[in-house]
Amino acid sequence: MSSTPPAADPSQSADGVRQGEVRRTRRLRRPGAVGVSSFLLYALVFAAALIPVPYLLQMPGPVVNTLEPYEGRELITISGTQTYEAEGQLDMLTVAVAGGPGRSVYASNALGSLVKGSETVVPSEAFYPLETTREQVSDQNSADMVSSQDEATAAALGELGIDFSTVVGVSSVAPDSAAAGAVEPGDLLLKVDGTPVEGSPEGMAAVKDAVASSDGPVALTVQRDGEEHEVEVEPHDVDGTRAIGVVMGLGYSFPFDVEFAVEGIGGPSAGTIFALTIIDKLTEGNLTGGVPIAGTGAIDAEGVISPIGGARQKVVAAAAAGAEYFLSPADNCAEVLSAPGAEDLTVVRVDDLHEARAAVEDIAADEDGALPSCAPAHS
Repeated sequence: MSSTPPAADPSQSADGVRQGEVRRTRRLRRPGAVGVSSFLLYALVFAAALIPVPYLLQMPGPVVNTLEPYEGRELITISGTQTYEAEGQLDMLTVAVAGGPGRSVYASNALGSLVKGSETVVPSEAFYPLETTREQVSDQNSADMVSSQDEATAAALGELGIDFSTVVGVSSVAPDSAAAGAVEPGDLLLKVDGTPVEGSPEGMAAVKDAVASSDGPVALTVQRDGEEHEVEVEPHDVDGTRAIGVVMGLGYSFPFDVEFAVEGIGGPSAGTIFALTIIDKLTEGNLTGGVPIAGTGAIDAEGVISPIGGARQKVVAAAAAGAEYFLSPADNCAEVLSAPGAEDLTVVRVDDLHEARAAVEDIAADEDGALPSCAPAHS
């Protein structure tokens, strides 16, 4: 007797295994493969995040009120003339930097900084040549700070009508040079072979000429720490020219001493705030009137204020420190206005020290309606 074979089960394959079971079997196999792939992906991402990248990270740095002691000492001390007690909040702003010569920044750090509106990622080569060492960076920052202090003092005294003189100073002394051990960085060159040295580019040229034409030791009169010293230096032949191995620059001789206690802080951008602080200490009353004011800007002896780097970070730091006004070099205005925290500050454009001083006095007198503005004009 014949029978009709049962109808084929559409859910069953030729090998007798249900298709659903096949699918379940495949789904059981996939997690292992996916898990391995995910692990490899995460491992690659993690490894990539630890790769050093040639960038610098600029971040808001410490805020220092120049009218209060800094690390237990007065930030600016003036002696040898009449001074007045200055009170209030006049903030010097700094930028913290990660990376650069001798320090690594990783991809993860750079990506994290890109997400934060308060930090900036810039190529290292934009600031330092590839062969630059960490020590060279530190030395340059220190030199810039010393120069900033001298320029700020000169600008402040010029603004107040106090006379001072320009002199030729020693910026650096080459190791193993003729002058090493006899002349020090910071010395002022007063005379060469008994002839006074003029504080000008022509004076520096005269020193070079006297050294180059000498046939024996050169007698130098230098001023160091307020005292004069007589030294003799025997020039060496360097590339066919007699030289003593010093780099000269223009410096200043002030009628009284101005000392700065800013160890660990470098760069030229505090010049404007330094100059305003000196003015405050040399004049009666409180320049700021107790209003919290922050600012930045390099300054020269003529009082001209120049733009600086890291303006974005300085705005963030100023706002966090409770400043109400921010003094900005004109060429930094666009960056300052776009920075986080700028909406909490009245940003004042300053082109020179006289303008900055007048702005602070107007703020103190609650007459800030006509302050020079960074805000774009409305048509």
